[in-house]
Amino acid sequence: MHTLSDPTHTVPGPAASGSAAMTVPARTTSSARWPLIGALAAAAGFGASALQISAVSDPDDVGSGLAVLDRLDRTSYHVSFVLGLVSIAALHLVAAGWKRWAADRAPNGIAARSIGAGFSATAIVNTVFACLAGSMALYLEGGTDEGMLADESLFVVYSLLDFGQLLGWWGAMLSAGCVAAVALRSRLLPRWLGVVSILFVLLALTPAVITGLPGIVGLVMPIWLIVTSFTMTIVGSRSIRPVV
Repeated sequence: MHTLSDPTHTVPGPAASGSAAMTVPARTTSSARWPLIGALAAAAGFGASALQISAVSDPDDVGSGLAVLDRLDRTSYHVSFVLGLVSIAALHLVAAGWKRWAADRAPNGIAARSIGAGFSATAIVNTVFACLAGSMALYLEGGTDEGMLADESLFVVYSLLDFGQLLGWWGAMLSAGCVAAVALRSRLLPRWLGVVSILFVLLALTPAVITGLPGIVGLVMPIWLIVTSFTMTIVGSRSIRPVV
């Protein structure tokens, strides 16, 4: 197992030549800039969700049934769809980065190897709701398929998107919990990042358990991902050592 403080490993030289052991660099994925992709995923995902949440701000309009459709702007759904696609692509990439990091640093660690899986789950769930936002852009007034879907059907999609693009971030909360476990039980990640991750998990989980609110996770975990992404980038840059 390699740690952040020891990014090299030693392998023996050829026995026939009697050469001394030589030190070669391990794959220091933590020293790369790939974690910044996570910050992009978080920012784009947060923007996509915010556009849908603010689609209708007047409480009277929200509870007006089918009449609320007249208050919706297809442009906000279109932009939300595009931002959602950017976030989804970035989430898949950062998931791959974490999986490679875990394979290098903790190949037998369940928590470490589950970090990337959580981000993949977020990307998969968010794909569904991002595409529903795209369908709203198609069928609302001004869209290319305006009038081809009944108002009742549009209202169902609108209702699903109430929390839609927030829900996938439960997968990222799993990642946060795994980051906390790795940070607090080993030297692979800063211990303070583990404490911060637990706080973010509690911010998302507490209102869900107490009130049944499912969407706060989508507002909290993108912030955690930005913090974690920049932390990993900084920690990685400090872990570089010359090969001797």
